[in-house]
Amino acid sequence: MLRGSWLLVRDLEEYFFCPFAFYLSRVAGEARAPGLWSEVGKDVQAELSSHVESRYKVIGREVFLESVRLRLRGRVDYVVELHGLPAPLEVKHSRRLRPWWKYTLVAYAMLAEEKYSKPVKQALLILPGPREIRLEVASEDRRRVEEALTAATAILEGRLTPRPYESRSCINCDYSAACRLLRS
Repeated sequence: MLRGSWLLVRDLEEYFFCPFAFYLSRVAGEARAPGLWSEVGKDVQAELSSHVESRYKVIGREVFLESVRLRLRGRVDYVVELHGLPAPLEVKHSRRLRPWWKYTLVAYAMLAEEKYSKPVKQALLILPGPREIRLEVASEDRRRVEEALTAATAILEGRLTPRPYESRSCINCDYSAACRLLRS
């Protein structure tokens, strides 16, 4: 399906967060400002791991997944069993579902299908509380992930350059200072 460079699921997450942030990171080589969020995420994951392991049948932890067809790879926090089928599970630090996390989980579901040769119909997100969000892995979401992979690959290959824009997410972006300079 895709040609060229392999993408990481983290790249895809960044693309869904903001295509221009993805461009700055992967094409322009812009150094990411030191971020608080990765440290917060590690702390939350440590706190919630006992909840995950006591509540679900864990198939694997920190599971490496990849697809030659999609040219995509990544490491999901957990793969658990739901109704006899594998399901990717991610632990996140926010109090609510972010749109880019939904598509990250769909991407992991697509990768898990190839690894386990079984359909993946659901994915899980565990938030502080703990609060669990169960996502149905819909055909439309899979299509959206494949479209994003195609666009991200076009950015990497120089066939597409996204424009910087301002959104509510800019406040949490590691590239907000660089992006602000480019927008002005």
